[in-house]
Amino acid sequence: MTSLEIEGDAAQFAEDTVLGDDIKGFTARTLGAQMKSVLLTGATGFLGVFLLRELLAADLTVYCLVRADSVEKGRDRLRANLESYDLTDQVAMERIEFVPGDITLPGLGLSESDYRDLAGRVDAIFHTAAKVNFLTPYKWLRKSTVSGIHEVLRFACAASAPLHHVSTTGVFSGQTGDNVTPRSEKHPTGPAEGMPLGYTKSKWVAEQLIEHARERGVPVTVHRPTQVWGDSRSGACQRNDFVWRFVIGSIQAGVYPRRFRLKMNLVPVDYVCAAIVAVSRQDAALGGTYHAIGPAAIDSATIQGFIAAAGYDLKEVSIIKWLKAISADVNNAMFPLIRTTMLMEQEEQPPFTDEITSGFLRGAGSEGTDITCPPIDAALFATYTDYFVRRGFLPTP
Repeated sequence: MTSLEIEGDAAQFAEDTVLGDDIKGFTARTLGAQMKSVLLTGATGFLGVFLLRELLAADLTVYCLVRADSVEKGRDRLRANLESYDLTDQVAMERIEFVPGDITLPGLGLSESDYRDLAGRVDAIFHTAAKVNFLTPYKWLRKSTVSGIHEVLRFACAASAPLHHVSTTGVFSGQTGDNVTPRSEKHPTGPAEGMPLGYTKSKWVAEQLIEHARERGVPVTVHRPTQVWGDSRSGACQRNDFVWRFVIGSIQAGVYPRRFRLKMNLVPVDYVCAAIVAVSRQDAALGGTYHAIGPAAIDSATIQGFIAAAGYDLKEVSIIKWLKAISADVNNAMFPLIRTTMLMEQEEQPPFTDEITSGFLRGAGSEGTDITCPPIDAALFATYTDYFVRRGFLPTP
């Protein structure tokens, strides 16, 4: 990134982090322990659909805001998403209230009467909707991020309902010069100018707007997972995740890059969603920031060992030869991300901590839970590859 690009980004961030004057503080009419009905955005996405399962398991009525022209089309979109992640038998469609709308439109794209009616029905909002694309620059994500978080905050104010916003630990830049100090829930984020991806920049902007809303008295809780992987029980995974594209692309090419600088904290989606719902039900946790992280970061050599243990025999080659092999096949899963791959290798991910989150999950008394994060080991990795084989995204090892 050139100095001119950095200056341009800084100017855009300054403009985009100005919160609308109409977003004002309120006292929540229902706290987490008493909530019965919630609004969920992003149920047609990966994390959102698993969060839907968790919210329904908590015996909550869920209103799903789905970008669609009608209730039936919204239901069809969700049904297809459930099928893709082997969740059809785990989510009762009849327990879901569908709300056709769009978070980027004024009033969520609802009529004035529908907006007021929905605001009177929900006790909390869970916002997971996001445009996740590692190739998309920040300027093309501004509408979905900046307009989206503004409209969701406005709805929270109209409903006097706490907002639970799903962000990412990507809001911590790996190019600060200090990648040793663990990033806790209270550690300063940014700087966004040093982030290589438009997606993480957009999530950072959303958090700045949320912080301004908090200062005005809007109860917003932020949940930051690290790199979200699949369900630890079924193995259902999203294949557009960067690390999975890296894994699938390497298997397709039959080669693996030697000494590749890839070290990431990976966390199963079922743990992330269980932690979000458990924290949201505790009144004392309202308005805080929480991390959902795996037990330890995993490096490239470890992933290489997992691939071998799953039955895939890859030849170890130099990074240059690996890039050539990927580039030779336009259908390779990593082909669209060749440039991003080099940026990601330069981005050293700092360590993360979750002491505050763990305190709520495993606290003493009635509010403590037995929720723990399973480690991503060779056995769980094989569960994930089995899912990809079933879905036809990987060859049988």
